[in-house]
Amino acid sequence: MFETALREWRNQRGMSQMALAMAAEVSPRHLSFLESARARPSSAMVLRLAEALDLPLRERNGLLVAAGFAPHYGDNDWLSPQMTELRQAAQLLLRAHGPYPAIVLDAAFDILEANGAAMALIGVEALPAVRLNLADLVFAPGDVRRSIVNWAEVAAYMMHRLREGVRRHGPGAPVARVLMRVRRHEGVEGLSLRPEGALGQVLLPLEFMVGGQATRWFTTVTSFGAPQDALAEEITIEQFHPA
Repeated sequence: MFETALREWRNQRGMSQMALAMAAEVSPRHLSFLESARARPSSAMVLRLAEALDLPLRERNGLLVAAGFAPHYGDNDWLSPQMTELRQAAQLLLRAHGPYPAIVLDAAFDILEANGAAMALIGVEALPAVRLNLADLVFAPGDVRRSIVNWAEVAAYMMHRLREGVRRHGPGAPVARVLMRVRRHEGVEGLSLRPEGALGQVLLPLEFMVGGQATRWFTTVTSFGAPQDALAEEITIEQFHPA
């Protein structure tokens, strides 16, 4: 129901009714009526409130549907024809970043694309049909986790990114399930949010051991501007640079 969803998002954002009313430029009385189902919103009002709540496009669509309206933004699959242009742009960036690793991630940290250097780093020759998840690779026991020399620092940073994803997309989003999943792995419970070794650093390097040789990387994250599709907004390209 719209009123329940609106109230939950407002609480998650830590906003009072007065604060949200001011941000959305509506009267507190009208907002109170919307949250108590004594008034029904227009689609324009739903989008105004969603913007004031800083909701991602996927969650704005969800709020519209809860109010009885059709989604306003596209929500296409990565391999759909509608995403061809974005997919080609991402692949161009991956190729241009070679010989260094680069990967394309969705909001839940599933790996959608990777260049050859990235696949070599995670130990696969090609991406499998069932998508790999970057958080699972970092946290689950296996070759990737064992290869990360400064695992505690990297894992703490990844936990921060996962928590921020849940804050942004909500507790029902796929990223919340990923966070719940990785929390079960050994060594996660004792992670510090600010590992001692990272204090005073401007960039957190990723130290990786491959074939007995240590490499150091820092990463940059690229996203696409002015997206009108939920997935397009969520896509990030993570590029590894030699430190």
